Amino acid sequence: MMPRMKPTSFSILLAGAIWVAGPDAAGATASSRPSAAPSKRPEAAQFTLRDGTQIVGNTELKQIDVVTVYGTLTVPISDVVKLRIGKKSDRELKGKIDKCVSDLGSKDFAARDAATVELAKLGKLAYTELRKASFSDDLEVRERANKLLEELGNVEEDGDVPPEEDEVTTPTFTIVGAVKFDTLSINSKFGVLKVAKKDLAVMSQGEPEAVVRTVAVPARATANKMLATGIRVKRGDRLIINASGTVSYRDYGGTQFTPEGSSNYGTWNENFLVGSLLGRVTQTGPMFKVGERYNEKVESDGELYLGVAARDGRSSTDGSGEFKVRIQVQPAKP
Repeated sequence: MMPRMKPTSFSILLAGAIWVAGPDAAGATASSRPSAAPSKRPEAAQFTLRDGTQIVGNTELKQIDVVTVYGTLTVPISDVVKLRIGKKSDRELKGKIDKCVSDLGSKDFAARDAATVELAKLGKLAYTELRKASFSDDLEVRERANKLLEELGNVEEDGDVPPEEDEVTTPTFTIVGAVKFDTLSINSKFGVLKVAKKDLAVMSQGEPEAVVRTVAVPARATANKMLATGIRVKRGDRLIINASGTVSYRDYGGTQFTPEGSSNYGTWNENFLVGSLLGRVTQTGPMFKVGERYNEKVESDGELYLGVAARDGRSSTDGSGEFKVRIQVQPAKP
């Protein structure tokens, strides 16, 4: 009997109803049923970096090779709907997250606190590891992990969890593995930009997707020290925000403010009710009231910042509570 040969690499032509079935954990995933045939890709792709920077342009790649447990799949770039870079592509980041999670159970109190602070900064990047840690047999690890998850909000519900491995989505199925490139060249209006693979979060060649994310705006994020949400918007995008929760400050008698604020303490900066939730695009853009509900088109490009209309000084350090803010960005139609 002849021995069975294990393939080392192969190519797949993506067309019509061709699809692959396989469990996510095995290294190659697929939809449960075939999708429609590939549609024409737009002239430009959208690239989102880990730090939230967004670039519009075209990549010089003609194809993407993905190493899976079944071999190497070769996908023509025109058939790539979305590319997501997993955390395993950044060994330094993955190692840092794993060490911090491990340190949550350290015998050294300072090490536990330092790890907690660092994981809070990493935010959604550490979500998967924190979920595992929340079931730890170690009570200290479990409690700290659950507290951090609570602060992160509905990351999973918003579809904002970074994958562990790279993912290439086509019109017919999704491939999970390791994409074979270290640097991506993007032809943009600013010239050719070189982006390291580990710095890239998502490349999308389909229609611009709506961004949905939930963030926590703590009382200490006052109007002059606003929270950077990591969400970048463009002129013409529709910004839809829903906020809930309460904040309080010792300087204001411990009053609990909702995102709408209160008229009992007058206005902050002569424009906004004290305690109300405010927003601005870029650190220097004009402020606007968000309140409990906001639904307007964006007037400029930049990152979205959120903060509470409260005076600085002791207010920012004596404040407690937070607003839970669900943000949706509907991209402007070309």
